[in-house]
Amino acid sequence: MKTLIVLFAALGIVVSLTSCVESNKKKQEIEVAPLEEKPVVKKDTIKKMNLLDEQAKMLGKVFGDVDTEEGRAFSKVNNYQDLLEQGNFSPDIKKHLYEQYKLYELSLDPKKKDSLKLVFNKKLNEALAKSVSNPK
Repeated sequence: MKTLIVLFAALGIVVSLTSCVESNKKKQEIEVAPLEEKPVVKKDTIKKMNLLDEQAKMLGKVFGDVDTEEGRAFSKVNNYQDLLEQGNFSPDIKKHLYEQYKLYELSLDPKKKDSLKLVFNKKLNEALAKSVSNPK
């Protein structure tokens, strides 16, 4: 049994060494092409994909037919908001998660980043005021 393990270890080392040697040969054969300079785009005008919505869609597809304890199925989940509505959280937590989702949604659209700064500053000031009034 020990001999078999030693043989497999030796085989693994030999295979990895030969692949390293072959890759080094290929690197030497490839000519280095000069890099082309790409124009720099200063402003991002495309709205990025909302990953929270995409993850919720994926959960809806994977767990679509699975019923929860309350009898609700995930098949009706199309975005993060649907997932929040079907979750059995307290209303305060749902509201907080929904506000965070809206902040995230604003961060994806380059045209709305200014409003994001305003909302973020408001939330930061609220948190600072809360921490000053309730020091722990």
